[in-house]
Amino acid sequence: MSDNNTIRMSRVLCDFLVLTLIAIPLYIFHEFVPPYRRGFYCDDESIRYPFRKSTVSRQMLIVIGLLIPILLILATELFRTLAWEKKSEHEFKTYQVRNHSVHRLIVRLYCFIGYFFVGVCFNQLMVDIAKYTIGRQRPHFMDVCRPNKGYDTCSNPDEYITDFTCRSNDTKLVHEAQLSFYSGHSAFSFYAAWFTSLYLQARLFRPLFSRLLLPVIQFLLFGGAAYVSLTRVSDYKHHWSDVLVGALMGSAIGIFVALFVAEVFKRREIPTCGNRNEFGLIRMDRPDGVVTSSASNGNNGSNTVVSTQHVIVSEVDPANQRLIPIIPSSTNSFLPYDPPPGATRWRPDSMMDTCSYYTARDEWDATSGRSSLFGGSRNAFMDFQSVHSGPWLLDPVHEEH
Repeated sequence: MSDNNTIRMSRVLCDFLVLTLIAIPLYIFHEFVPPYRRGFYCDDESIRYPFRKSTVSRQMLIVIGLLIPILLILATELFRTLAWEKKSEHEFKTYQVRNHSVHRLIVRLYCFIGYFFVGVCFNQLMVDIAKYTIGRQRPHFMDVCRPNKGYDTCSNPDEYITDFTCRSNDTKLVHEAQLSFYSGHSAFSFYAAWFTSLYLQARLFRPLFSRLLLPVIQFLLFGGAAYVSLTRVSDYKHHWSDVLVGALMGSAIGIFVALFVAEVFKRREIPTCGNRNEFGLIRMDRPDGVVTSSASNGNNGSNTVVSTQHVIVSEVDPANQRLIPIIPSSTNSFLPYDPPPGATRWRPDSMMDTCSYYTARDEWDATSGRSSLFGGSRNAFMDFQSVHSGPWLLDPVHEEH
């Protein structure tokens, strides 16, 4: 995407080409590559469990595992666009394809759903590499294969049998019975849970109706992933170690794709109070420096001006950090040490729903709303509001006990 926010169709085609190239090895593995053929000991009870149908089939997992994250991403972006950003649309980038305008909702869905599918391909590719390279037998291997040696009788328990022939006519089941390590169900479930949870945590930067709603959704995602994983053990499809490694690998890939590929926390797009059109999905501006200077007007530097560049705050909780400034009764450029009559401290009230604020204490403490950073008595604190750019005027007031 160029600087004038024009989406190049060549980039879009390249994205689909890369996604297709990632998916091709998956098809090759499933259709043409035989799994590694391992031997077994005839007295190995870990591979003598009966065959059972899956509680969560592969087809069911694919439909649910893809549908739920896509619906959550779609609902999140629709809610942000139609509700949270309704009064601050001027702050966001506008996109074009050739001479046609493209709404930012379409661009967001393309980005986040696209990154999700890229991660799905990454995850499944890692699963298939492990499965076909190791070739570990599933717990129901003996029941499905019924080998001609070591199945009916076990005369030599210490013999490692490799020259066996499966008597089962279901070649597909025999093929699948040698793909136990590691669990693809477990890896995919935890990948989807981690990616979706981190996405929701980043994009829903304000409480959604209730503070409990987002944690509950995230808990349900991980609860569903845990249920799918545990059924693989109870259905005798995998050993417990297969499920454990699958959960770890899926979690690692989900975290990696969300944080370092999709960069969901760098694409939060939190509106500010300004009117500048600077938001987009490429990278969100961060505070890039604070320069302080003392203003001498006979007050020995008691009043301080702080200059900063782009101020976009994501760490401050908007529900608790909505602040109304102290309104001075004087027209002087420097405020008195004590607040003028009728002035109020910063208080938690809604000034503008889409505004984000800094509060500072030493190293920009975002919880106290006060700072002793600029010297003076430890009981003298400074309350201030972050503005879009230019100077901040800090009014020092006494600490209340």
